[in-house]
Amino acid sequence: LKMAFPSSHARSMALTAAPGRTGTGCDRGKGAGPIGPSAFGMPRQAPEKAADAASERSTECTSDGAGVQRGRSVEEKRFARGSATVPQKVIQVLDGDPAPGFRLRGCVLGEGGENLRYIVEATGARISLAGRGAARPGEPEQEGPMRLVVFGARPAVLARAMALVQDLVDNVRNQHAEFACRAATNMRGGGGQTGNRMCDSTSKGKGACKGKGACKGNGKGKGNDKGKGASVSAHAKARAERLVQAAEAAEDEARQLRNQANELRREAQQKIAATAESSELTDAVKEAGRAATAAGVMAFRRHGAPDNDSDQASALEAAKAYWAALDAAREEACNSDNFALRAEACKLRMQASSMQSQAGALDKQAKTTKAMAVVSAVPNRIVGRCCALFAAKACPFECGSCPRGSHTVPDVPPESAVFMTITKAKMRLLQQKWSEAGGHGELHGAWQVRNPRLEFLFRGAEANFAEQLARAPDVIDAWHGSREENMFSIARNGFDPSRRSGQVYGAGEYFAKNPNVSISYAAGGGFMFLCKLLLGKENADHTWHQGPQYYVIKQREGRMQVLPIFLVQFRASRGVLATRLASEVLICDSAEEGTLAGQQRGGLQACEGRRGAGMSAASTRHLWLGWLDPSLRFQDDDGVAEDVRSFLQEHEAEQVIPERNGSRIGAFVLLRAPVGRAEFAELSQRRYRGSFRISVDDAQPANPRCRGKVCPRLSGPSRYCRGWNIRGHVSWQWGCPYDHPESERPTHCADFALEQVAAGSAKHDEISTDLRRSLPQARVVGVQRVTNGVLEALYEQRRGFIHDKQGFAVEKELWHGTSCEALPTLLKHGLQPPADTEPSDRCPVSGGRGLCTTLCGTDCPHCVKAHHWHRCHMYGLGVYLADNAAKSHQYVRMPKEGAKGRAVYSMLRCRVCLGNPYLIEGNLLEGSAMHDKCWCQDPSDTLETVAEEWSVSKGHDAYYVKGLAGRQRQGLGVVNNEYVVFQPYQILPLYRVDYVLG
Repeated sequence: LKMAFPSSHARSMALTAAPGRTGTGCDRGKGAGPIGPSAFGMPRQAPEKAADAASERSTECTSDGAGVQRGRSVEEKRFARGSATVPQKVIQVLDGDPAPGFRLRGCVLGEGGENLRYIVEATGARISLAGRGAARPGEPEQEGPMRLVVFGARPAVLARAMALVQDLVDNVRNQHAEFACRAATNMRGGGGQTGNRMCDSTSKGKGACKGKGACKGNGKGKGNDKGKGASVSAHAKARAERLVQAAEAAEDEARQLRNQANELRREAQQKIAATAESSELTDAVKEAGRAATAAGVMAFRRHGAPDNDSDQASALEAAKAYWAALDAAREEACNSDNFALRAEACKLRMQASSMQSQAGALDKQAKTTKAMAVVSAVPNRIVGRCCALFAAKACPFECGSCPRGSHTVPDVPPESAVFMTITKAKMRLLQQKWSEAGGHGELHGAWQVRNPRLEFLFRGAEANFAEQLARAPDVIDAWHGSREENMFSIARNGFDPSRRSGQVYGAGEYFAKNPNVSISYAAGGGFMFLCKLLLGKENADHTWHQGPQYYVIKQREGRMQVLPIFLVQFRASRGVLATRLASEVLICDSAEEGTLAGQQRGGLQACEGRRGAGMSAASTRHLWLGWLDPSLRFQDDDGVAEDVRSFLQEHEAEQVIPERNGSRIGAFVLLRAPVGRAEFAELSQRRYRGSFRISVDDAQPANPRCRGKVCPRLSGPSRYCRGWNIRGHVSWQWGCPYDHPESERPTHCADFALEQVAAGSAKHDEISTDLRRSLPQARVVGVQRVTNGVLEALYEQRRGFIHDKQGFAVEKELWHGTSCEALPTLLKHGLQPPADTEPSDRCPVSGGRGLCTTLCGTDCPHCVKAHHWHRCHMYGLGVYLADNAAKSHQYVRMPKEGAKGRAVYSMLRCRVCLGNPYLIEGNLLEGSAMHDKCWCQDPSDTLETVAEEWSVSKGHDAYYVKGLAGRQRQGLGVVNNEYVVFQPYQILPLYRVDYVLG
């Protein structure tokens, strides 16, 4: 009876459903609901990425929201279910291969997959996207050209769906033709922007400095100085003007597209409204519904009566009559002019959606172009001007020959370029810093200070202190409040000793440990600086006053001991400064160009990436190609894959995995069929894009050509190979077939020394306070400063590389807990990311120690079994650090015995170069989703929610996992913050902290 007589809610659902959204015969009585957001809706993606996100997660759209997983074709699924007889038709999207760089799959699916969803809603058919390019990146390719497969239970449904699909394919073909025409124009020289960027990034600053020491400078400037500096070159001005014009043109085009899209939506709405006048709820349907309801009520009331069987039979017949009348009304509606109006409305909505998506992309392009214009107009900016390593005495080049830029002090930047907006990850880090230091409430905003001059002088002072102290100087973060009218002057010129006043605790610049102290110096304003302080010698270069919690920085001999790094807004403000920051600051830190393109081979144009590339084996399916066109770093993995396939031509690629190395890009390729030596030789001689010679290398695991040879990465710029302990059990491209002998490690001959940090000093106070903040029962018994010259040099080289790549480098001091017996090894060699292999009980090094991953490299004959997820390494095979001492304390093992038999625990406090960290804020889709990542890669498809967009062009350098503080799902999130780093020389152990509990 419940099936025969649906509830009023279900009955109303059935009566009001659109014709194209009804179920098949077996769905009667259930009510046909709308398509759920899980099929194509991507609420956690930015609109401009929705098409790509949808294309990565779905290749089939159905009326019930089902989708193919892992790129499995719908034909295979239907055959497996025994329903291969469903009528279907196939339309090939393009006659040939798409042009390099054209995102065919995203164009077919539309924003959020709505192109196919509209067709499904209008017709009730099922649609599958199959063929080459339909699978997710990294998954095996399907065979044949890309095509749309349309399934319909009835010929009429199939015919209506095919009409709309044909319109969609025609639209895609038109867009592809326009794209190919623009690409051909750019190849003939119609663009010009890329060429200008190449020319500008290779320009090297001239310097007269020939000494080896770091430059000293007072960095003084007057508060009313508006930044005269060096003049902007005519070339830079012209480029800035062109960029502004391009941005304005993009904004105008976006505005026109948005207006056209609104007109099309209004027209579609009018057509939909016209169809609403004719209803499926005809008089016959209403009468049948009333009769079925009455019969059902009668059967229910006479339940248990002797002749109730006849009442139930009557009720069942009445229900069947109701459904028959409803089907007839629906069929009549489908055959009427209403369907034509709905189809036209759907087509208009598809066109409007496409225009809206194009307008959003143009808006984003205009914003980025404006930021580039501002950067271009800045004299002596970081790009191609100043060597970030020279001031720190880490640059091996002489003045005038350094590829990083000039060895002279940069000029004072203008006000228009001294502040930058920041990413969401940095904002979270600043909010956390504010709260931990004692600040109240939420920050209203934050801006990064962008001043090459101050940074250069600060690094020079750091190198001077290192010479005097024979160790790296202590560094502390502190707050400084001032009037709002002083903020631009401080950001540009630094802290001027000539403007000191109120020197109660001695001469110097005053900074606070607690931001609440600095609020009173803001004089009613809402802004203050977060600064990095070089302490130097106590009482000579700084003093620490524990009562008021003041740091007094002396800045003797013209040293720049203070570097303002962020400007934070802690309360609402309607002053001039807030207005200027909101309207004039156009540069975003993610838009900073960096200098790496001009330094790396392959950063400016495609070229050969590997010396001695070749193949000695009889055949291979694994290739490495590089370096490719550097403009591909601005494209997603699909764009790189299409470019690689256009180069391989007849050799079908089953898998293409981009390698993004700074400003250059290569690709690992898994071929569907192996190539012999003759075919490999032909590929090696083939011209990339008809002009460039690139390296084609055999990349098969256990490559016989590499056996017995030392890995060239150990002697390269990074001095590190991730493949030394990665066998490639899951990701074959990360394994390295070369040898990695212990004697070739850069830290093989390194040594370290420990020096006691005086109790009561500024640094001792900072470390003790941070330890007790989360571990109140702990009492510090000793803080020892670590000195390791080799690790310090490696860290500085890595920090400089990241700075050149990103244009900035975020650094933070973090905790790391481990076995106390392992500390000497870590202090000598640094913290190493774990292997992807389990330890063997037979291994004399790693066996029998309760480890989840081996300590050995890939040369160990015992440790060969793959390591699998056992609730460990939740965010990848990296080094895990914490800002919460209690979190790291959980991993401290084997403490030493101290006085009176008390256990003395030890942790490391490290300086970590996070670079441009990627924020992970939310739960994983499953506990093991990120376990196998062995480098900082885009984790978006493993997360329930995406907090910020992944930077495709420059990537990220670490994961910043925001703790959910009890809001996490079991096994899918963390309570406290975690930081995951995959390159060991981004971590510098600075202090060994010994403590007892209770």
